[in-house]
Amino acid sequence: MKILISSDGLHAHFYQRSAWINAFEACGIQTYFWDCKQVPAFDVFDAFEPDLFLGQSYNLTPDLIKCIYERPHLKVGLRSGDWGDQEKEVDKTKYNILYCSEQEKQILKKLKEETGQPEFVHIHYNDEEIQRTHNHFETIGIKPVSIMMCADTTIYNDAEPQEDLRCDIGFVGGYWPYKGQVINEYLFPMLDSFKYKVKIFGNSPWPANQYCGVIDDDQLKDLFVSAKICPNLSEPHAQKFGIDVNERIFKILCSGGFCISDYVKSYEMFGDGVVLAKTPEDFRDKIKYYLENHNERVIISKRGQQYVRQNHTGFHRVSKLLKSFGYEDLSNNIIEKYKELINEN
Repeated sequence: MKILISSDGLHAHFYQRSAWINAFEACGIQTYFWDCKQVPAFDVFDAFEPDLFLGQSYNLTPDLIKCIYERPHLKVGLRSGDWGDQEKEVDKTKYNILYCSEQEKQILKKLKEETGQPEFVHIHYNDEEIQRTHNHFETIGIKPVSIMMCADTTIYNDAEPQEDLRCDIGFVGGYWPYKGQVINEYLFPMLDSFKYKVKIFGNSPWPANQYCGVIDDDQLKDLFVSAKICPNLSEPHAQKFGIDVNERIFKILCSGGFCISDYVKSYEMFGDGVVLAKTPEDFRDKIKYYLENHNERVIISKRGQQYVRQNHTGFHRVSKLLKSFGYEDLSNNIIEKYKELINEN
């Protein structure tokens, strides 16, 4: 089996697809990571001739559509924005949520009628949420599937504390006005007093003296265990509607870091492996408390790490992708292979 996976830039979903590829290849399945903004569709499809294609509905160009039509054997799964009952509840001028456009809907409807593809659309919300956010895809015969974010265990393992990364609070993420609505309330009040030693890393500059620039990907796991606390902060729509479990929280926990997060209903899935704060004041109170209670941090971080490694790795995600394509046996084999790899290490 050969699997073609496309991406369109360096963002969270790029890293998620990288985790899928690492898991597939660890299980002996051939993959190709296609930058669909740089390499023509005809070139990559003709050279690789995939059996499965994982792409995005918002990147369905005429050339890509033709490649799908020309390959009756090809099975397709696409990441798609929201198209469901919840849309009518959202003030789109206030919340930055990806929606499936009218043009996409027409393309998907025609493609499904004429080729039987895609087999499914997916998004990184949980199973319960997509019944509200993506249920309208069923009206054109396409099943919505939850493929949540995950941790890449081929990267986020064997973390070691580093002296130059030690701090009270270590945060990794970009800063821009929309995301800043939450960061400004939760994190910034703790920066003004310089009471805590804080290190902030991100691809975009922060309006804070504690901003340390960009951190190499291979240092992230070590930061998460060098910092006493690694906060997780969400975007406004996640807080408002309880959707969108971000990538950061999986990486922190898988590495063995201790995480305090703002409250998003979906984060309840982590149980007692994460500390949730329902208000900015609660967040700051819990930062203070857990900085003074090392043993509790250790216990909670171990629970979080175990939960993520047992349920939310790249292997678990590709297993579900294969199951969604109808490959039940191969899906189960992925999990068995993952268990073998864990035992070897």
